[in-house]
Amino acid sequence: MNLKQNLSILWLSLLSVQCIWSQTTVHTADLSHFYEAFDSVLTTNDSVQQHHFIQKLYTDKASVGLKEFMQSRGGNTVEWLKYIRENKAKLIEIRPWVLGVLSQKKALEKNLKKYRKLYPDFKEGDIYFCIGIGNSGGTIVNNHVLVGAEVIASNQKNWAIPLALHEYTHTQQWVMSNIDKITFTQVLAPCILEGMSDFVSELVYGIPYQKINKEGHTAFGLAHEKEIWALFKQEMFLFNTGSIGWCYGGHKTIAGQKKSDLGYFLGHRICTAYYNRAKDKKKALKEIIELQLTTDEQALQFLLKSGYVPEREEEEVKQLYRAALTNKKQF
Repeated sequence: MNLKQNLSILWLSLLSVQCIWSQTTVHTADLSHFYEAFDSVLTTNDSVQQHHFIQKLYTDKASVGLKEFMQSRGGNTVEWLKYIRENKAKLIEIRPWVLGVLSQKKALEKNLKKYRKLYPDFKEGDIYFCIGIGNSGGTIVNNHVLVGAEVIASNQKNWAIPLALHEYTHTQQWVMSNIDKITFTQVLAPCILEGMSDFVSELVYGIPYQKINKEGHTAFGLAHEKEIWALFKQEMFLFNTGSIGWCYGGHKTIAGQKKSDLGYFLGHRICTAYYNRAKDKKKALKEIIELQLTTDEQALQFLLKSGYVPEREEEEVKQLYRAALTNKKQF
């Protein structure tokens, strides 16, 4: 699977993102409906009755977002019953974290208002928190952000806010409404796009990612940035064949530790450097979100323009890029 196909799977139906946007609304009803069904399922061992509870209390009440989630990531009464049976203890453990979204809703809406002020060209859409079948923490369909809370929920305070802001940023990106124009195939571009979403989420939320999650890729990255950059520099121009290792749950081993999604960290740092270098911050944010990143060459130029690459290493980076074009080296 090539990178363009990978992006198409991750951000489904984004060619429709150019539709008319409505006021942004945060939807959480599916979470309560799921646990109502969950509690009912546990009252009986009759599988027919259990399927009935899931159908009546969850799928029949599905929001627009949950229906889209079911179409793009799967989910029906059979799959949910199987998921409940196999993950009963986990679903009980994370219940307060998942339902905690209800109390975070107002704070998220407040942050979305702040987002609008920071970025006047903000496009409206909807955010849906759902319970899936354990296979997706978040995706985009049209102008809807769909969050799989059973995958992504944590005991971190207000965990839903930065996550939703990250995913919502994908709906704002120029690239996401122009998927058909993408020709890049190297590692660097998707790292910039994902890191951009981390950067914007952090900027809007106002709390550094390393403080939100002390065990996450940002905290780890800041502690090992020199080693991570050294490895990334050698691999960022490799031509992707599906699993790039730096994003989408891929792992890299740094300082003897295996850590996922370090490409998000590098992309975050690149965007931060670009923003910090700019005198006009509002203009810089607009340029970052609306970055017309369609080719590997454009990704390279944004990296160099950001100021993240030490001046003494700029020529080396350019040589590595030229060598990659010549060798077409792949993972």
